[in-house]
Amino acid sequence: MVCVKPVAASLAQLDPSLEEAAQLAGAGPWRRLGSIILPLVAPALFAGGLLVFLLAVNELTVSALLWSAGNETLGVLIFNLDEGGESVLASAVSVLVVIMVASLMLTLSLLAPRLPKGVIPWQS
Repeated sequence: MVCVKPVAASLAQLDPSLEEAAQLAGAGPWRRLGSIILPLVAPALFAGGLLVFLLAVNELTVSALLWSAGNETLGVLIFNLDEGGESVLASAVSVLVVIMVASLMLTLSLLAPRLPKGVIPWQS
């Protein structure tokens, strides 16, 4: 639901006359989807995907209930290491997670000029 809400809100704001005008001009369904709908919904799709990624990387609540040996999420791994007295190792994994997220943000910031305006949430 975290990713669906921004996309649904973005789709609800689209004016149906845009798609109708493209249909009257002879554009097929795939052409309308690729040239009208997706460019207008892309910022919401990307923001929703980024939000899901950031939540999933360190999610602990449900993962703690569902994890099995060898299939832990990063949040559960860090929690188990810290609870097991391995604070230094838990801190090292936490730093790696921060570096991963920071490098993702840096990469996206570098790609921002090639993406549609509004796709990167922290860039205007």
